[in-house]
Amino acid sequence: MTYTLITRIYVGFFLLLLVCTGCKKETITVGDNEPPSVNYVPQIRIESYVNRVFIDLIGREPLDNEMATEVDALKSTQISTSSRSALISKLQNNTNFIEGDTSYQRAYHQHLYNQAKIRCIEGASDALIEEFINITEDELAILRLTNIIKSREDMQNGTIQFNEMLGRVVSNDIYDQINMNSFNFVNATFDNLFWRFPTDAEFNAGFSMVENNNSASLFGINGQTKEDYVNILINSTEMYEGMIIWVYQQLLSRRPSTEETVKLLEDFVSNKKIQDIQHHIMITDEYANF
Repeated sequence: MTYTLITRIYVGFFLLLLVCTGCKKETITVGDNEPPSVNYVPQIRIESYVNRVFIDLIGREPLDNEMATEVDALKSTQISTSSRSALISKLQNNTNFIEGDTSYQRAYHQHLYNQAKIRCIEGASDALIEEFINITEDELAILRLTNIIKSREDMQNGTIQFNEMLGRVVSNDIYDQINMNSFNFVNATFDNLFWRFPTDAEFNAGFSMVENNNSASLFGINGQTKEDYVNILINSTEMYEGMIIWVYQQLLSRRPSTEETVKLLEDFVSNKKIQDIQHHIMITDEYANF
């Protein structure tokens, strides 16, 4: 290699080194790159709240236009509890026509009805209930099965409350077939309605009514038949405590504390509206994850 070639290589390397060391990193800042938020709550979390409320109350996600409308409404009031309350009440009660759902109110009661069937009769479809009706000759059994299907409309019309809907769902041939014999029936009704099993005294009183049509006292009320037994259950304070547990389990995946139960129980026993329990939970920051 000649001296001239070596010189050229060194000169080229030196120039390259100068170019590299002369380069300076530049930080580029893009404006408006922070995720939009309200009261330090990112928009994505507000959207998640709207999505969750729709699923929990009417069993489906919001459409794009519904999402945009409800998110804007929440943001315009700084995601206040009053705006959350308005969304919840809208899905529970609004009767305006909604394509596919008929109305939010109807979709809400249909979802409650579906959940009651999932809890108590393994989600039996109306078609299956009708099959039982078609193969049954006993008029009382047919009436009880028919009353399951009617319970959605009856609750929407205000003729019955949710405790009575649950009463219909546990008083029929399908429930009896799932929980064969009186021993299983008494234990299952306590578990499904109260989220606990009966004490020995409670079991003995219930079994006596259901199995033998013997007079017995349960929760301070006398009964003698299976129908009496179910009516005592669904109209007891235990029933309302059970429904409070049911809503907490569904919406927060936990049981209510004693204080939370006591706070809600008196009004609930009086008005019997499960909508109020849902409402109480769903406006909270715990539920919203704000």
